[in-house]
Amino acid sequence: MADAGGEPGAADPSLGGGTHADAVSERWLGSYPQTIWRRHSDAVNSALLERWLPAQVHAVLKTDLFDEAVSAGLYTALASRCERVVGIDLSLAIVNAAAARHDGLVALHADVRTMPFDDGAFAAVVSNSTLDHFDSPAEIVRGLREIARVLQPGGTLVLTLDNPWNPVIALAKALPRRPLNRAWIRLGGASSRIGLLPYYVGATMSLPRLRRLLGDLGFDVSDFGTIVHAPRAFAVIVANLLERHGGVRSQARFLRVLSACEALSRWPTRLVTGHFVAVQAVKRAQ
Repeated sequence: MADAGGEPGAADPSLGGGTHADAVSERWLGSYPQTIWRRHSDAVNSALLERWLPAQVHAVLKTDLFDEAVSAGLYTALASRCERVVGIDLSLAIVNAAAARHDGLVALHADVRTMPFDDGAFAAVVSNSTLDHFDSPAEIVRGLREIARVLQPGGTLVLTLDNPWNPVIALAKALPRRPLNRAWIRLGGASSRIGLLPYYVGATMSLPRLRRLLGDLGFDVSDFGTIVHAPRAFAVIVANLLERHGGVRSQARFLRVLSACEALSRWPTRLVTGHFVAVQAVKRAQ
């Protein structure tokens, strides 16, 4: 999502792997729908695709299907520009839910680090908050190397990762990650009820480091920025309360407030307020 993907990556079964992905996904799919926050998250990500994806491409890959499983997601934005939309997810529950919502979506159960596609199979890849749920930066590198393999020369990558300079994310990284994740997962039912997903708190990369890595993997970075500037935890809780107890007008006003926060992407403080760093990159011709 740019909100939350479905790719936990640790070997410890209490923290990651397909079993954990399914457990978290099924818990989330059975919780409150969180329509207001999902509408905002989908709108922010769709606007990014409008700016950065080519007007028409033959085939696009989305590296997780969380958005499409729990809300409208990005399928409409992708289908309007792409002849064939393929999505993968480590969670079979998420794959099935996304496929049920979107008839035209080719949804597959697969891991972004070892994808079942030919070299150069896609003209574009959208990876929004998929690679930031792994246990180490090495797994991010592995995922990006596989993305580079399946992307054709001249193809476009739209990538978002948790922003390590955001204070909330920095705090999560500073705390002991394995105990934190175990506690967060155990409290998953309660956190889902207030609208916060108990997904794996994984490794991420700063924007400068990410740009260097993409260059080493054969990409030219053509644009970058930050997205989701509303204070996320607070905004999600307020959105959930308004969805349960607020009227249509109050919900619409809050959505406008959330949208207005995206103007912070143009401020000098954007690397502090943005929840995600976002990069547009093009794979160099061989």
